[in-house]
Amino acid sequence: MKIELQGATNVRDLGGMTGLNGAKIKKGRIIRSSNLSVITEEDCEYLKDYGLKMIIDLRTDDEVSANPDRVIEGVKYIRCPILKTLTQGITHDDDLSKTTLEEYILNFSIALGDGAREWLRDLYIPLVSDEFSLNGYKKFLQLLRENENGAVLYHCSAGKDRVGVGTMLFLSIMGVSREDIIRDYLETNISFRPSIDGAIEIGRKRGVDKRTLDVIPSLAGVDLTYIQKAYEIIDTVQGGMEGFLKNQLDLTQAEIDKMRSNYLEK
Repeated sequence: MKIELQGATNVRDLGGMTGLNGAKIKKGRIIRSSNLSVITEEDCEYLKDYGLKMIIDLRTDDEVSANPDRVIEGVKYIRCPILKTLTQGITHDDDLSKTTLEEYILNFSIALGDGAREWLRDLYIPLVSDEFSLNGYKKFLQLLRENENGAVLYHCSAGKDRVGVGTMLFLSIMGVSREDIIRDYLETNISFRPSIDGAIEIGRKRGVDKRTLDVIPSLAGVDLTYIQKAYEIIDTVQGGMEGFLKNQLDLTQAEIDKMRSNYLEK
């Protein structure tokens, strides 16, 4: 379910999705989002009224320094980086309070240039295989498991790649089908469509070359091949999702059952 905020996009409550044995994920408990650096006072009040109790920030130190989350009174904030660093392109140091999202997307695309689509797809390999990333997701899932009351919101910068993999893992634990997980993943493109179109239009007016403009949709949004790359690694290298959760993320069956009890309706 989409949540409308003035200062953040791609914000969705995962409640209502169908999990194990037809049980639905509880509404008002878990939210995926882009970063909260430029949310408004009204957004803060909305999230508090929504029952938000915890924010989990998956970004790197550089990203947090460039665009720190706005503090929401009474809400616990926890750093949980999934990657140590990213390339200069993705950690572009634009101050988001001084630029539009469309301009940021365009600058992002120009910085990465040719090969951006392949670079972003290959980013999903370390997300499900690098020790630092695996430890980050272990902490992320532990925090979700311990949050027994109220809503938890987790985010990276755009709320699509690191958040996308984190959501894939959480929904897999909940017993959501792979088809529905991918459907949720691709909803990011709907959320970003107006901004993508705006970035392309700004680029045209600036005379940016067509090759750069053509990568904006798959760079600022998501592509099916990205999430498929993560599944490919999990299936072929890690022995499937069940083995990955237990052997690589050290989840016991008791911990999985606790998470399901916490987030699935009875």
